[in-house]
Amino acid sequence: MAELHKMKIFIGLFLIAHGLVHAGLAAAPIPADPDSNPGAFFTSPERSWLLPKLGINPSTVQWIGIGFVAMATLGFILAGLGVFGVPGLDEIWRTTAVISAAVSLLLLVLFWHPWLIVGVLIDIGIMLSLLWPNWPSPGLIGN
Repeated sequence: MAELHKMKIFIGLFLIAHGLVHAGLAAAPIPADPDSNPGAFFTSPERSWLLPKLGINPSTVQWIGIGFVAMATLGFILAGLGVFGVPGLDEIWRTTAVISAAVSLLLLVLFWHPWLIVGVLIDIGIMLSLLWPNWPSPGLIGN
């Protein structure tokens, strides 16, 4: 029983930490650019390889980055709290985590940097593991 409790704590903390990493990166400057301001990592139009090419104006690119960061951060935190049994979140944590991973994956791809490969692999792992039938089992950590 203690091992199951440890797994629940690990998964909940992992999801919360993954969400907080998004917020931390959102506060970071552009890598290898000493002139960039903090907060440019996911908001600078120069960081997105695709959005400006689609004709999306710089202000909208910034808001897309901010919005995706906010959704991924909040979603992973809520999913982690759901794993811990917070009422109302405990029944939707799996769906919340999968949606958050999809939003995160889209954010990381749109504002790609080689550092982000770890985040991409984590997001894919979260989606695959939670979409895999009966893993982790409801007996392990609840709904």
